[in-house]
Amino acid sequence: MPFSKDNNLFLNFSKALYSLTTEHREGNPEAIVEEWSFFPLSPCTGDVLDITGKTEPGETITMAVVFSITVPVSDNRYEHLFDKVGIPGGSNSFQVVAQKVHDLNFIVRMFVDFKRSFDADNGVAQFYEKNVPHGNYEIVINGTAIEGERDVRLDFLATQTIKADEAGNFHQKYDTCTLPEGDFTVKVGNREKVISLSDGNKE
Repeated sequence: MPFSKDNNLFLNFSKALYSLTTEHREGNPEAIVEEWSFFPLSPCTGDVLDITGKTEPGETITMAVVFSITVPVSDNRYEHLFDKVGIPGGSNSFQVVAQKVHDLNFIVRMFVDFKRSFDADNGVAQFYEKNVPHGNYEIVINGTAIEGERDVRLDFLATQTIKADEAGNFHQKYDTCTLPEGDFTVKVGNREKVISLSDGNKE
């Protein structure tokens, strides 16, 4: 379990209020999915993926997205900014793991900065939260790297739920604006795909 050095009362209150006013039905991470597909087939960073598939009628499925970012170190510090992170409604979770670090700060920028800090254990620090109130957030992840390191790897895992209709069909959109160029993994129920993002700014 990560040790948090900060415990922001406003964020905790927002999360508690959201839990009381919103249904959080947990998804099934191993739901039997016959098949799922995405469009566009050759996406660029910033594209919105259209995900469709079929499962058991009325099933609530977990969709998990996994990706990594390498962040350069300057003066023993690392930092990565997400300009816009879209958190979906309902049951969700978000985890970031930083390697080769002394600590990790997770900062949500709203009208003021809300910060939570975590010490590393054997060079690994992590942040995990679930049922985050839906919305678009500006998030900063930073901290102190282990001496002599030139870069820090950040591993991300985000989950959300998808509800199938009475025929078992499901449809979900996923915005890739926060993802870097390269490969990332999407698992819908029991089926996993590796998707490659190209840089749409390159000719």
